[in-house]
Amino acid sequence: MLRAVFVRTLKPGVTDEEFIQAWLPPGVTRHSYPSGVSISHSITDERQIISIFEVDATPQDFPQVLASLVHPDSAARLAEIVESTQLEAVFEDTATFGSRQPLSHDDR
Repeated sequence: MLRAVFVRTLKPGVTDEEFIQAWLPPGVTRHSYPSGVSISHSITDERQIISIFEVDATPQDFPQVLASLVHPDSAARLAEIVESTQLEAVFEDTATFGSRQPLSHDDR
């Protein structure tokens, strides 16, 4: 399992929907997207987001798989709404454990 991770600061006023539509491939919806995705906002800066894409591929296959995950013009489209990118990297799982259920306030 690979995880493509991006930390970006959006331009003022950009919504999650605008951000998603900038990279979502043509003809694909959130429900038909071929990978797991999570988008989270910083608790100290609403404009800073982290996007994590879970991709079932090998590092060697990732460049070909990537083409199916983003709009052909995603770089130009994102440049219009992203102020800066702090991290753009792909990581390979080496250990996975624990519950994927959110920790509730009662469990802390």
